[in-house]
Amino acid sequence: MKARRGDLSGPVLAILVTLVLLAIGAAIIAYFVLLGASPQQAVIAVVGQPTIVKAGANDFIANVTIKNVGSANITLQATDVYLNITGTKVSANYISKTSLPPGATATIGFVVAGKWPAVAGKETVSGALIVREAGTMEVVFRVIKPS
Repeated sequence: MKARRGDLSGPVLAILVTLVLLAIGAAIIAYFVLLGASPQQAVIAVVGQPTIVKAGANDFIANVTIKNVGSANITLQATDVYLNITGTKVSANYISKTSLPPGATATIGFVVAGKWPAVAGKETVSGALIVREAGTMEVVFRVIKPS
């Protein structure tokens, strides 16, 4: 083969192909590093056994411990944490921590007025725990009967 005027030599062509391949590789790496990262997300999980105990004549207290298993901090305020149980929506009366970083746990207590007769004869009661920053989850409470 005869080289014609204006043709690229072998070494120059090899360098150009190498540069193009490096640019393509850098673009693929940038895509996965910059765009492929998972977003910060708050996720909660129940730790241990949530309980219901009688308080007063017809009231009960529902306690649940949650853990932040997500990657974002969760701010816990009584106005942002609710429990739907026995047809009643109640705000949290007690929260052991106001900030819940990833991996941390907090205990939340709810006082439900006048509903003890609705749970007194049951072993377990289901409720929906609503944490504004983390979503809604079903929680099954164990009813502790007074002796």
